[in-house]
Amino acid sequence: MALADLSAIAGFRKRGPWPPDQPPGTYTFWAPDDDLHGVLVTMIRSAAHSLVLAVYGFADDDLAAAVHDRLDDPACYVSLTLDSSQAGGVHERAILAKAAYPSNSVAIGQSERHRIMHLKVAVIDMADRVTGSTNWSTAGESLQDNELTVVRSRVQAADARAKIDLVHESMLTAAAAKAAK
Repeated sequence: MALADLSAIAGFRKRGPWPPDQPPGTYTFWAPDDDLHGVLVTMIRSAAHSLVLAVYGFADDDLAAAVHDRLDDPACYVSLTLDSSQAGGVHERAILAKAAYPSNSVAIGQSERHRIMHLKVAVIDMADRVTGSTNWSTAGESLQDNELTVVRSRVQAADARAKIDLVHESMLTAAAAKAAK
């Protein structure tokens, strides 16, 4: 159910009207004022063909359910990259059980420089990039001061996907090397 256009998420802005010169295809939301939770759930659920995530960690039941739905869909490729310091939570453990599905790839580890992987980025159907400072948790989405930007741009989606793929592959390579020891 890919979004025909991003205006479907415009209603999640709660702190007043959009600026008069709001660029089409770009929406920035601010917590705690706007409904960042609604934006994230809507965007994740909209993935029809591919969902590529690099998420530091998340503790949001609705987002976990949305990711599970995509993981369960054999028509949707899912790549999930998680930081090892945050991947021990209940949501992450349930997702890891689905890592062996043929249309899914899950990597857990550290950044390419052996530090935390602190990204919070989603690439949806190679058309939309979702990014910002927002941790995928109740606090991050609705209590803390955070930013979430959604951009419809195949160029920006491809750029983000290239970086996520590098981090993902680095984590898979490190895990294989560790397993081989």
